[in-house]
Amino acid sequence: MSKSGTDVAEEHGIRRSSHWPTVEKHFKQANPFCLACGKDKPQHPADIQVHHRIPFHFCILLGRPDLELDPRNLVGLCETETGPQLPNHHLLLGHLDDFKSYNVEVLDDASVTFAGLSKEDILASAPWIAKKANKPVAWAQMTDDGKKALRKLMDTWYPVS
Repeated sequence: MSKSGTDVAEEHGIRRSSHWPTVEKHFKQANPFCLACGKDKPQHPADIQVHHRIPFHFCILLGRPDLELDPRNLVGLCETETGPQLPNHHLLLGHLDDFKSYNVEVLDDASVTFAGLSKEDILASAPWIAKKANKPVAWAQMTDDGKKALRKLMDTWYPVS
């Protein structure tokens, strides 16, 4: 079984902010559905993972710890913890099937490209297979130029106020 993003962050000595449970709870209240499944398919709150578009440990390692708690960096995606099996859009679309990576295009992929698709349909999709093959590298493999580019992306998407 693959490790969660929190497990991966802990490998780097990073723990969640003490404010995370409150932010997570409020985000789930405001967004009680998986973006990829759609609003018409309500899920149990435990099955909605609050996914960081840019992984929170990358944000912390690159000097933007504020983005762990910033709602602009969050999206709700399903991941079965209770009840019937869900497509696990958190792992497939949020992390491209690897919790050490992430998907820069997760919002478009979840809301348009792979919206409403089953796990099987996503796994068989040529565009998803190509994305997975070219997914961003894990922190340990990221070059200094890659880290600078990611920091620039963070600052572009989420300007410091």
